[in-house]
Amino acid sequence: MSVVLTARTHALPFKLAVLATAALTVSVLALPGVAAAETRTFVVGYFGQATHNVQDSECPAGINPDVTVQYLKNLVTLGYSQAEIDKMVNQSADNEGGSVNEIMRMRGRVNGQPTNPYAYPASVTDPKLNAMTGGKYAYGFDLDGKGAESPKAFEDPETHQAGVDNEMARAFGCSRAFRGSVNARSAYWSWAWAQLKDSQPAWVITITGADLAKDGDVTVTFDRALHYLKSNIDGTPRADTTYRIDPDPRSHNVLPGRLKDGVIQITEHGSFRMLQNPMVVNDFKLTNTHMRLNLKPDGTLDGILGGYQLWADIYSGFAHSAPAMEVCITGDIPGLYYLLKRHADAQPDPKTGENSAISTSYTLMAVPAFVVSPDGKLAGGG
Repeated sequence: MSVVLTARTHALPFKLAVLATAALTVSVLALPGVAAAETRTFVVGYFGQATHNVQDSECPAGINPDVTVQYLKNLVTLGYSQAEIDKMVNQSADNEGGSVNEIMRMRGRVNGQPTNPYAYPASVTDPKLNAMTGGKYAYGFDLDGKGAESPKAFEDPETHQAGVDNEMARAFGCSRAFRGSVNARSAYWSWAWAQLKDSQPAWVITITGADLAKDGDVTVTFDRALHYLKSNIDGTPRADTTYRIDPDPRSHNVLPGRLKDGVIQITEHGSFRMLQNPMVVNDFKLTNTHMRLNLKPDGTLDGILGGYQLWADIYSGFAHSAPAMEVCITGDIPGLYYLLKRHADAQPDPKTGENSAISTSYTLMAVPAFVVSPDGKLAGGG
């Protein structure tokens, strides 16, 4: 029997709701050793860095300049005289050539020879972009267990948990394209999601528990679908649509959790992995995974996902789309490489001692959905 699971059968016409609910109940009870349970399924309608930038005082050294200013600084670093720089700028303004951009696209130096700075960011002199040294708040979790005693930790603006580790927020917090909030998304992550939602299979979340209206143990399952996210005409995610689950185990995560007062927190903090998109991160992986999800009264879901992420994976998305992304969105991409490297705070390399991972947090929102497994069997719940 092919069974469809839904997050809110009450949204269906009455007959369809009854049939879907009856089919689910019969199929679950028919399985040996399986007790009756409530299951809600959602499709992720937004995913991006959980930012909380609310005032410029978070960056006492200033917001990092855009490329029109940073490129001129880079030319000075490369040894060009002011007269040479002025000439190149005038030529660019008069449409007589793009020499500044051309030099920037090969501004790395290996044995004195021009080198691709995006593929080889260490060949570029560190432009020493500013990081967020002010500010008290950042979304996330106490990943290292040091709590408020950790000298660099933040406070979560929603839960007010102390000791929050989120060095990616610190690293990118003074780069304008990454500054934003959960309600006013940053330029980079708004652009990134607009590209991702129509170019990668959707992510689906299934939550199963004895009664999701009451406190108790739950199971949270993340899967990748075989279809892209379905959207409304205004670009928002369409609720109550059907997705077929991708059987690829690389995007299957079963996470035990606890529901309390409408908030789910996972109770085991292992690894998390989802195939994503090379435009941002080809293979999204976390260690020491933490998560909280809010079951909202309107039937939707939102939450925070955090952990340690390999910073080289984060950088690869910027390098992959350079130099257009550098000019239009992110600013100095090798500068982002140095920011990530400088603020990495976990998983030291056994040979060099340099940290290979950085504490991160992401925000997601999701709307109710139906899911079926590829073989037509019961889907969801782990």
